[in-house]
Amino acid sequence: MNVNVEENTPNNFLMMVEEYRRRVDEALLTELDKRKESVFYEPFKKAMKEGKRLRPILLLLSFESVDGEKLNPLPAAAAVELTHLESLIHDDIIDKDTMRRGAAAFHVSYGYEQALLGADYIFAVILQLITFYKDSRITGALASATSRMCEGQLSELMVYRRREKISVEEYVNIVYNKTASLFEASAAIGAIAGGAGKEEIEALSDYGRMIGVAYQIQDDFTDLQVDKINNILSLLEDRGRVRALSESYIVKAKDLVEKFKESRAKKLLLELADYVICKR
Repeated sequence: MNVNVEENTPNNFLMMVEEYRRRVDEALLTELDKRKESVFYEPFKKAMKEGKRLRPILLLLSFESVDGEKLNPLPAAAAVELTHLESLIHDDIIDKDTMRRGAAAFHVSYGYEQALLGADYIFAVILQLITFYKDSRITGALASATSRMCEGQLSELMVYRRREKISVEEYVNIVYNKTASLFEASAAIGAIAGGAGKEEIEALSDYGRMIGVAYQIQDDFTDLQVDKINNILSLLEDRGRVRALSESYIVKAKDLVEKFKESRAKKLLLELADYVICKR
């Protein structure tokens, strides 16, 4: 199977999944509105206005692509997006970034203390959301992804401090942990909530991991062009191999989804894979 980006554009894909984005936003606002008395209410309402919601959308598409006894996927979708938001707050502090999604980063707007405490508060909301599910595989997938994200971010920071060349294998491992692990978990959780069997869960998990790695590779190449202070690609031994690797991951990801029955969700999962490559 070839990666066909000619027929897809970022805007086209985002229009295709706008319905899913609205559902995620409604779930997020429902949770936020339960906490109107909190000092974090207004800052988080502002912080959650932007974002493509790719991870929770992936969860919902995985959920719809399988047949089984269905659970409500929206609490998990909200938990996944909040996990992403929490990681962004921490990442901006660590990377000393002052802008996020075209606006001031959270710690710039509200200070380091409120940013750190706010991220902890988000974690509490995530814990409450995920208790909706009795299936330990769901909580386990999100917990595993969260720990891997921390490990990946720290590993990347240690690479910057050493300022030594790293191999493609080291780079991919960092990318998997810090970014792709949450894509992987999102796809797995959606499949589990949708009542999928073991093979379907594994296939969708692998799909999520592969597009997550490709997604981060594309981001890193984009950041390299705008000359960010820290970019792990500047320490990589073979950038050309990494570029080719991201494309091969997309091909493999699409091959996994092609085995699923025809559905709107399957079509959008294929479109998502193309979007990852052409999104920049």
